[in-house]
Formats: sequence, C-alpha cells, structure tokens
Amino acid sequence: MISMEPVLKRGYSSWDRAVLPDDEFALRVEGVRRALREAKLGALVVVNYSLLGVMVDYADMAYLSGLQSGGALLVPLEGEPAFVSFGGGRELAFMRALTWLPIVPGAGKAFELLPGELKARGVAVGKIGIVGVTGIAPTVVARIRDALAGFELVPFDAELRALRAVKRPRELLAMQMAEGVVDGAVAAGVAVFAAGGDNRAAMLEAERVARALKARDVRVLASMGGPELRPWEGRLDGQHAPLRLWVAAQYQGYWAEAAATTPPPGDDVAAKAVRAMQAAVRAGATAGDVAAAALAALPASAVDSALAYGLGGTIGLAHAEGIAIVPRSTQRLPAGSVVALRAHVSDAPHASLVSTSVVVGPDGSAPLGVALMAD
Repeated sequence: MISMEPVLKRGYSSWDRAVLPDDEFALRVEGVRRALREAKLGALVVVNYSLLGVMVDYADMAYLSGLQSGGALLVPLEGEPAFVSFGGGRELAFMRALTWLPIVPGAGKAFELLPGELKARGVAVGKIGIVGVTGIAPTVVARIRDALAGFELVPFDAELRALRAVKRPRELLAMQMAEGVVDGAVAAGVAVFAAGGDNRAAMLEAERVARALKARDVRVLASMGGPELRPWEGRLDGQHAPLRLWVAAQYQGYWAEAAATTPPPGDDVAAKAVRAMQAAVRAGATAGDVAAAALAALPASAVDSALAYGLGGTIGLAHAEGIAIVPRSTQRLPAGSVVALRAHVSDAPHASLVSTSVVVGPDGSAPLGVALMAD
C-alpha cells in the first residue's frame, strides 16, 4: 500500500522497557552471534544511513539497538556492541534514552571511527559481516569501504533479515499493541463518519487518535468519492459513502495496519478474499499461492483494484518486510512471521476495504492477538 509520508516525522518516541526490556536486545544479539560464527565472521557492522533526515531503512538497526537513528552499529563475537552516531551534541541525550547500548559520538566521522572500535573489541583483521550498504549513495559506500579497508566485507543482509522474520514473543506483544493503535484509529474515523462528518474529517480523527495512542508514525488513506484511496489533501467537499478508510501506524518500532468500510457492502467480496488468503497461509506456502486464493474469491471486475493496492505482505519493524503477496511469487512464508493481508475493491456494488494480520504457523495461521495469547 503506497501512502504519502506525513509532515510530522516523529510522534511518541519513548522506549517502553516493559514491552522491550534490555535483555530482549541481548538475546537478539546472541542470535546474530550464532549466525556470525556459522558464517565464520568476526563481527557485524550495520549501517543506517540518513540523507536529509530521511532513513533509508531503520529496521535492521532497530532490531539490535532499538534506535531509529542514523549511524553504525558494531557487534563483535565477544564484548559489548556499540552504536557510533553520525552526529553529537544535544541529540545524544535523547538517543541514549532510547537504547541499551553505549553511544560513541561520530560528529561526521562515524565510519572512520569503526576500525578503532572494532580493534578495541579484539577484531583487527579478517572477515566481517556488513548490512545496510545496498541502495545507498555510491560515495557513501566508498567511504565505508575505505574506512574498513583492513577487513574483508561480507554481505550479511539476508542472514539478519531471516532472523528478523521470525517474531519473538515480545515482538508479537509490541505488534499487538500497534494493532490496538490502528484498530482504535480506524474505529474513531468510522465513528466521525457515522455521526455525519465528511471523509476528510474521518481521516483527521483517525490520525489524531493514532497519535494519542502513542504512534510514532502514522499513514492514512481514504476514499474521497471516487474509486481510488487518497491521502489528506486539505479540501472539504462533503460526505461520500461508503467510506473506505485505511490506517498504518508504528509503535515501538513495529508496524500494524487496519481498515474498515462504512456502511459495509451487502456482499463483502473483499472480506471473502482476505478470509481465503488467511486459510491459505501456513509455513512454507508461497506468496503466489496465497495471492491465488484471494483472486479466486474475487469477481473478475474486482481483481485489478485489489492488485493495484496490494494484497499485503510480511510486516514488522518495516511496513513491508520483504515478502509481498503477489501472483506467481515463489517466496515462501517462514513460520513465526507476521503477514498483513489486505483486499481493496474500488467499484460499486462491491466497494470495500479489509485488512487483518496473522502469525504464520506450521499448519495454518492465527490472528495476531490470538497467536500471542497462545504463545
């Protein structure tokens, strides 16, 4: 689902240690170290490069540090990991409140500090894993390689993301809480519409409630009288039924999404498609098989709009974690991953929008909240 980024980049930003305590991150680091030993690597460096304040992808960094900030994280096989920031000064006090790791101020020389920090942890030469350099500017990649010229850099992105894909119990708790945020936001928007408010008033109320429920980042789309879903554009031009409202939000780094249609259609083919996908989800199933189940449940006239807005995919520290539910995909769903399943039908009489998230199990799937309680 493609949405515009909000003007407000940072909402609630405190670290909830009751949900994600220090030892949760220590356990994740131990999992990474096991993978490093298997690959015969001496350390891992994770780069989260920011350009004009926009993160390329914070998920790998947040998984091990809790931070959604630009910098470089190093994880040795022995000893304490460390985060080397890109900046310094006043921002460090704020950052230190959000992570369990020591922060080394980089002040514009973060990459150049990495060899010394590695050597201080007993890693002076040899092979090390590197994550986060794909997709960033070639000039930045050159700086990183020059700084780490004494090491052989081995891409480790796939290995780290395989670890991230399988959600730990505390991650499921954080995602359930994120789901509570988006459910509350959607319900609030629907209530405004039901009370006579227009579509944009419903959007604004949905975002207001998501922020009040401690979302850090919020994305909202809604129908505005036409077949498409649109972001907030400022105009107020009356109530258009049915309202199709979609909200995605991030809580403690974790994303969730929810959607509703009001008044609901008599024949909710979008809901049928989502139920068909849920029945097809299980460990080892291909994303293409799940997509085929959705398309088989939709009338031919609804297929194009459903595919245009996407049928969902794996979700977690990124809204799109790498496996998209698309026709003919051969990517397989791993046990323990979370998948957001979605169907949007744009045209009457079936106009509807539905989304639900499930945890992938060996023999099927379970709604996120139910899976957490059963864990």
